[in-house]
Amino acid sequence: MTTSIPWIEKHGKTAQGKREWIAFLKGEPLTMKQRILGNCYQCTGFYTDGRKDCEAEECAFHVYMPYRKGGVAKVRKVSEETKTKMREARERKARKIDSVPVG
Repeated sequence: MTTSIPWIEKHGKTAQGKREWIAFLKGEPLTMKQRILGNCYQCTGFYTDGRKDCEAEECAFHVYMPYRKGGVAKVRKVSEETKTKMREARERKARKIDSVPVG
């Protein structure tokens, strides 16, 4: 669907993702969350039927859909202790790879 920015600004509903979709069309850099919100905005037809769950459960982004029934999926919090352990494991793995003779 090719829709111009002026059309979206005039006819698109004010909803999460509108600003992000317009920024995407302008070529501005976006975070992953902003891209997902913009994708949902575009995919639902700019929420012209209202801000409600798209119910597209086969979509990989449905768990992040801002108007999903049951709310948006919670992001897992990783403790500092776990982050440190993960970092140390990556460093150990990198040292093993560097010590393997090549050729």
